[in-house]
Amino acid sequence: MRRINCFYYILMCIGITLLSFLFSASLQAQDTSDMEFELEEAAICRNVVDRVPIGRGSVFHTDTERLYCFTKVVNAKTDTTITHHWYMNGKLKASVTLPVKSASWRTWSSKKITPNDTGDWMVEILTADGNAVESILFLVQ
Repeated sequence: MRRINCFYYILMCIGITLLSFLFSASLQAQDTSDMEFELEEAAICRNVVDRVPIGRGSVFHTDTERLYCFTKVVNAKTDTTITHHWYMNGKLKASVTLPVKSASWRTWSSKKITPNDTGDWMVEILTADGNAVESILFLVQ
């Protein structure tokens, strides 16, 4: 009789553990289901070659002619867009809307840099409905 009770107890513990795991997994799936996509990578760089960011950094010199904001999106559920807002010293300098046309998509925008563009910069990355996904801070000196 004790063996049977022990067997049912172990079986019940396994069942409860399995149910809690499945419930937890379904909650996690619900949490991410509202997201249009995931941002896998975002970087400020000196160039983009073969869809790869080159010369990543957070401090750039004013003799850099152009800077790029590289973005890699994954798990996009439908075709959508992202927007890069380029700010210098808190003031919006450029806004670039870019298409996202597959579940995994790499894209970038760029900004010409002049000797007068010294200061604190930020690129804010937004979804199609205007939600900020990430902000990248960098310095031009």
